[in-house]
Parts: sequence; C-alpha cells; structure tokens
Amino acid sequence: MSSLKKSVSKINSPLPKDLAGECKKASKILNAFIDPIAAEGIDNIIPPDILLKAKGLAIFTVVKAGFLFSGRAGSGIVVARLDDGTWSAPSAIGTGGMGFGGQIGAEITDFVIILNNKAAVKSFSTGGNVTLGGNLSVAAGPLGRNAEAAASASMKSVAAIYSYSKTKGLFAGK
Repeated sequence: MSSLKKSVSKINSPLPKDLAGECKKASKILNAFIDPIAAEGIDNIIPPDILLKAKGLAIFTVVKAGFLFSGRAGSGIVVARLDDGTWSAPSAIGTGGMGFGGQIGAEITDFVIILNNKAAVKSFSTGGNVTLGGNLSVAAGPLGRNAEAAASASMKSVAAIYSYSKTKGLFAGK
C-alpha cells in the first residue's frame, strides 16, 4: 500500500454516521491515544491512571476548512462512567461552527476529551452548547509514563476536562 493510501486510511470521517459507525470510529481514535504502537511511542499515550479516574469520555472528529471564512463540523460519541464503574451506552454528539478573518487551509482533528467530573459529563451529555473554556476548566492532558505521577499528585486541582488531539492537514489563522 502506498504511503498516500496509508495516510488516507488513517483519516477519520467527521461526517455523522449511524451510532455503530460512530462507535467504531471512536474505538479507532481512542486506540491511537492509548496503544504505544499506534501512538508512536509510550511517551505519546494518555496515561492509564487518567483514564481510570475519568468520569466520562467524549471522542470525536472535526474538520475545519476555510479561506477568509471558515467552517467546522464534526461528530462522535460521549460515554459516562456509571456508579458501579461500568460505562454507559454511547450517545452521539455533533459540533459545528463558523469563523472569519485571516485564515486559509483545511485540517481534520481527532479528539479524546477526558471528562473528570460529573458536571463535565453533564455538559457533554445534554443538548445545547458546550463552550470549552467557558464554565469548565480545560487543560491539555498529560502524556506518557512521566505524566502519570504528576497527574496523580495534582488530582485535587484537576481540570474538569483534559483535551487530547491529533491533527492532519494545514491551517493558518484562527
């Protein structure tokens, strides 16, 4: 298989599918963040301790494209950890938006959002808008084996959301 075909096969569609398709896409995305081989090394994975303490996960793909004006759209799923420690059934989520200004390009980004408290889970699970950085504290999540101890030590002041992303493409501007 040529390198172009390999690159294209790694791109997840941001367009909504049926729930089974969204779950399959979410599984592929999550694996790229937790499998040391898929993540290209143990220093690029989400630490297992972060996942064990998560109250929920939002996993989705967003496409952004523009020339002066831009648009973005995406789809994925959200799951919540139940009181007994198991995971809820997945719920479909979607995102969209527009912008303008000095910008050009196109990119596709896969996100894994770690929801660290019930308020964050509720924000992603109910209809309406979620503005990251508005009422929820957002932080770039720690990566790799060395981040695990630091994250565990700072759990008293943990952000409501840890955001992990991998982007393909080129986009200049906001």
